[in-house]
Amino acid sequence: MLDPQALLDLLKAKHIPYTLYSHPPVGSGDCDDLFPAMKGEILKNLVLRTKKGKLVLFTLPLKAHADLKAIASALELPRFSFARVSDLCFMGVPPGMVTPLALLNDVGHEICYAEPVELSQYPLINCHPLRNDHSIDIALKDVHALIAESGHEIIKLKGALLNG
Repeated sequence: MLDPQALLDLLKAKHIPYTLYSHPPVGSGDCDDLFPAMKGEILKNLVLRTKKGKLVLFTLPLKAHADLKAIASALELPRFSFARVSDLCFMGVPPGMVTPLALLNDVGHEICYAEPVELSQYPLINCHPLRNDHSIDIALKDVHALIAESGHEIIKLKGALLNG
């Protein structure tokens, strides 16, 4: 299982460029004032769960709002609730540190990964490197390549964001 340093070492070994930022720990809620000036589009991540335990990681821009009914419908899944802390153990991160890069720790492919089609308009994104007191600017294409290498499908959803 990758820890934050092993993840950064992996990025270096694969010659994937990134910029590392340090900041106070962030969790859920409004945290704009905690971040230093970063170039990438800041992401947030929702880990969703069906009653039967099917997990979905949905990554979206920080300022966007997810339409949970539309996501469930598009994935042909029943209604969601938010995942429990125990649902995240296999990803090696607690709540507040979830990132698409945590999929690299999901060797059993227990989680489905989805993102809105609108995310593709941001060639440079910003996400946690498995810890919430650091962030990295990294190319979305590089994150997608890492996710694909991990064996996860990237499901791009239309209509998954609320207007407003």
